Amino acid sequence: MRLPCTTTGTRRHQRAFTLIEAMIAATTLVLVVGSVIACNLYGMAMAARQQIWLGASADSAKAISTIMDDVRSANTLQVGTYTNNTFTQVANNVQQAGNALLLYPTTNATPWTVYYYDPINNNLVRTNYAGAGQASTFKLVSANPITNDSTHLIFTEVDYTGTPFSNTMTVASVKIYLSFTELQDPQIKIANGSLFDLYQIVTVATPRL
Repeated sequence: MRLPCTTTGTRRHQRAFTLIEAMIAATTLVLVVGSVIACNLYGMAMAARQQIWLGASADSAKAISTIMDDVRSANTLQVGTYTNNTFTQVANNVQQAGNALLLYPTTNATPWTVYYYDPINNNLVRTNYAGAGQASTFKLVSANPITNDSTHLIFTEVDYTGTPFSNTMTVASVKIYLSFTELQDPQIKIANGSLFDLYQIVTVATPRL
């Protein structure tokens, strides 16, 4: 009696990949894993960039909110310069723009609040005086350094159309211009060719009388 041989059929089902098939499978695996890694790296980079944007926006929002709260509660205001702890108002018949803002919440000479640009640290600073025996405060309005020049001063008195006043005004809207040179968290320089070429905020605040 002749018994059938099943060796050929068994080996046919147990054959391994050929070299070409193994290379195709390995290449496909590399492409899939590489794509997954690239997507994750791109997502991490975008998350870091979004963190920078959100941090800058949060700091800017706090700075603008602080200034606007003081401006809206002011009774009178003056724009000028602040040097050696002395505020000097812009002269009459000159565009009312400067890097310092003096606010009086009442009709009296005290209390008062001053915002001024610190050229040493390139920061906007807020200080106030509440009267004899009263505690005063001193703080940075913005954690991120700002810059200024003769054409873009921080504070400008404007009318309802946004036109700067050329005479001293006791009550006026204030145009606020903040141009940032660096973001602190994380530390990012703002310059041509950098991650950010420009980051600035321009808004207007009006006293509520």
